[in-house]
Amino acid sequence: MIPKKVKPRLSKLSIVTLVLVLLFSGLIIAQWSCSGSGKGNNGSDSASKPPTAGSGSGITPAISGNVPTEVNIPNPDSNAVNNRPAFDVFSWQTFIALCWPVDTAKRGVPLTPDDPNTMLKMTNSTPVVWTSYKNQWDLFGQGNNTPSAWNSWADPVNLCTNQPVKHVFGSAKSDMLPGEGNESLSVPLIDQRKNYALYEIRYNEVQYNFIVNNSLYFSKNLYNYQKANGGAVTMPISNKTTQGSILIKAAWKHITPQDDPSRYYIINEIVYDPVTKKCTKEMMGLVGLHIAQKVDQFGEWVWSSFEQVDNVPGAANAKAPYTFNNGTNVPSTTNHGFANKPTSKVLNPDSASRVPVQVVRLNEIPTTPSVNNTVDINKIYQAALSGTWLKYYQLVITQWPSNAGQFKQFTQNGIYPADCGGAFPVNNCVNVTMETYFQNMNDAAGAGGNSCMSCHYQAPNTDFSWSLQLRSH
Repeated sequence: MIPKKVKPRLSKLSIVTLVLVLLFSGLIIAQWSCSGSGKGNNGSDSASKPPTAGSGSGITPAISGNVPTEVNIPNPDSNAVNNRPAFDVFSWQTFIALCWPVDTAKRGVPLTPDDPNTMLKMTNSTPVVWTSYKNQWDLFGQGNNTPSAWNSWADPVNLCTNQPVKHVFGSAKSDMLPGEGNESLSVPLIDQRKNYALYEIRYNEVQYNFIVNNSLYFSKNLYNYQKANGGAVTMPISNKTTQGSILIKAAWKHITPQDDPSRYYIINEIVYDPVTKKCTKEMMGLVGLHIAQKVDQFGEWVWSSFEQVDNVPGAANAKAPYTFNNGTNVPSTTNHGFANKPTSKVLNPDSASRVPVQVVRLNEIPTTPSVNNTVDINKIYQAALSGTWLKYYQLVITQWPSNAGQFKQFTQNGIYPADCGGAFPVNNCVNVTMETYFQNMNDAAGAGGNSCMSCHYQAPNTDFSWSLQLRSH
């Protein structure tokens, strides 16, 4: 006899359990669908919560001195936050390559770039690739003279008598030729040792030669070039085998007896100090690094920002004393991310009377997506570089155009972010050493916004370059 089919029955308890499971699953799905739109608009939650991360998966860092020229996105997603791991990996690979030991006989050329031991065995004072790039003074500080050739270390106009100087610092990251000073269109930043943070801008060979060969450092030539090219400058972009334009902005601190130099990339050489207006030998430690690279298929550039982990509290491997925070909640930074902001752009030569700026990170390092977010990827790369000084640095944000084909010049009524290639994240993409006073969107309202792309989008027709727009003469 064939038995009759019996319809399964659920007990009342089973039905209740099933309903609860479905409700819980709905909450999880809703939370996932909202990830990437957090309160700070940087693809993560509010900075009031400590960063929590999943576990990194499937990423093997490449220890290479070759700057990547493409962003490898294995599975492109219409939700930009799910593409974040690919861009964060690109940022870290670029950071490694730019911090690779340089062939000291050739600007911008890495020493044995395919041998990981070249990086893994370097010291924290080994000359690196990006510090060999030409600086702002080399390009825009030469008056009516033609800037020197790429491989030359001798400028027509030299700030330091009878000796070349590799680092010409300003007290800002934007207008920072000697005599100028305002950190990102604002006031200077004073650290907890009462020293000013100092800044420099550098250009790779591709961008430097493009500007020099077209004499765009002269404003008349810049105007004529724009007029002959549809009203705008377009910097060289990378392809699969060729590097594109790269712009570096670096923030430094004075290393004092209270600091542990082993936790920094350091220089100990002749520098131009904008406070003393003299060329003196100084030991300086790197505290922040912006990298902008014009990358194949991403004409609005890819923007990567790194910081030293001891700048402010929060990093898992941070160590007090902090550079820009006194380790307490006093004075209160409220919802600005800073307190004791200087009232003047004028540099105070009396260090004893300077008041340190209290800084916190208002916008947390992204913790979305749930796996391989920025916090996760930092841990992966710091572990791979655990024997080097790079383990004391962290990626704080990568910003990129999520719809690069959608572009309209700001001067042609373009609207951010849609006409800026669909910038992602839209806002709150800041480095505490360089946009200290613009961590809050309201504080940044008069300065072009508080992200790399929102600010640089407003550089009139110079391909996101405020340096070219402001410093051509």
